[in-house]
Amino acid sequence: MNSPLIWLSGADPEILRSCPYGERVKYLGLGGAVLTTSMLGALSCGFALHMAMRLPLIVCVVLALAWGVAIMNLDRWLISGTQRRATIGQNLMLAAPRVLLGVLIGLVVSTPLTLRIFQDEINAELQVMQREAQDTFARKLATDERFARIPQLTESVAAMQADLDKGGDVSGNPAVAKARADYAAADKAYQEAVDQVICENDGKCGTGKAGQGKSYQLKKANENRLKRERADRAEAVTQAEAAARGTRTGSLGQVRTDLEATRAELAKSIDARDAAQAEFAASERNNEGLLARMTAMSRLTDANATLGTAHLVLILFLTAFEVLPVLFKILLSIGSPSVYDRLRERKDEAFHDVAADDLQGGQDLALYENQARRTAETASIDAFVQEIVDVQREVAQTVLQEWRHQQLKAAHQNPMQFVMPADDDDTLVLGAGQSGPFVNPAPAPAPRSPNGYSVPTIP
Repeated sequence: MNSPLIWLSGADPEILRSCPYGERVKYLGLGGAVLTTSMLGALSCGFALHMAMRLPLIVCVVLALAWGVAIMNLDRWLISGTQRRATIGQNLMLAAPRVLLGVLIGLVVSTPLTLRIFQDEINAELQVMQREAQDTFARKLATDERFARIPQLTESVAAMQADLDKGGDVSGNPAVAKARADYAAADKAYQEAVDQVICENDGKCGTGKAGQGKSYQLKKANENRLKRERADRAEAVTQAEAAARGTRTGSLGQVRTDLEATRAELAKSIDARDAAQAEFAASERNNEGLLARMTAMSRLTDANATLGTAHLVLILFLTAFEVLPVLFKILLSIGSPSVYDRLRERKDEAFHDVAADDLQGGQDLALYENQARRTAETASIDAFVQEIVDVQREVAQTVLQEWRHQQLKAAHQNPMQFVMPADDDDTLVLGAGQSGPFVNPAPAPAPRSPNGYSVPTIP
């Protein structure tokens, strides 16, 4: 009966040895339920670590096994702490918090498993979410003050570069353009005048008579005037171009300076935009963890009732697996006590009686030891006091004998000093002023025992 499943069930193997086979089967099944839930917990933890943290496979396996052992110990504690009570109500009240804790553990464990089961649908929804996020980010970039000037700066750089590419070309100068337009008009008028002179000379127009008549002379004079006017306009163009080239040479340096500054500002804005886009792209590439998958699953269940129902049923099914050991233990506690329960109660009572006897015996032994210690201290004090009394008696006898010896010696030497006649008769009495060794003795401090008690002196 030393099966690991019996240990997982929290049952007492010694009691089960005396129980029928059916009792052993029930607790073997309970231990198997605990083992099943721990295996599901380990599998769920492995999926969660792989999806959320992208850890190496060996690390996921080690951590998943550790999580499975933790779930195993917790489930074993839950069923071991759920003991039978006298009534069904007491059993249910005792089991309620354990069931709630089991449901919580079941929800935590079942979530990664459901995400793994619906992985294909979740991956498709993640792509939709990423495209939506990219569109939102693009709109945000378009309205961001840091990047709103990029198109304008780009156009300015292109215009300034085109201006620099023209080099010394002054055709765009307003004064040069006007001078050239005036020259073109004068040249056109001159060419028309030349055509009229030729035509008049040939007799094809004007008077219709060939030769250099009066009409020809007038048209020839007009041609000469227009020729001089065209020459003046050509000179004006030359002067305007010369003046424009001088101005153009000075302005090209400023254009180059402005172009470098504008390019630097444009490059800075583009770099900031590229950095923001790269950061967003990196975050989107890594946005496939547990939370993102849970969000995608929530969107899927809201949009698809069938998938939502399947997800709910799967969650309840996996949660029921996690709560199964506690529910099994509650079912064992309902109804009449089994053989194991009765034997367990008797064993608990026997242990209680033995522990109570041991506790009472310990208290009696402590009381006896205390009394014995006090008796020994009292006997020690009495012996010490008696010894002091004996010493004082011996000292008193010695002093008395010495005094007697001295007094007898004095009486032999001079008896009369001890004799004094009385006033009214012939009785002899001791002389005045004679005293014995114990007359008016000096008070001596009372001796004390080693334990601090005062010892009485001999009177």
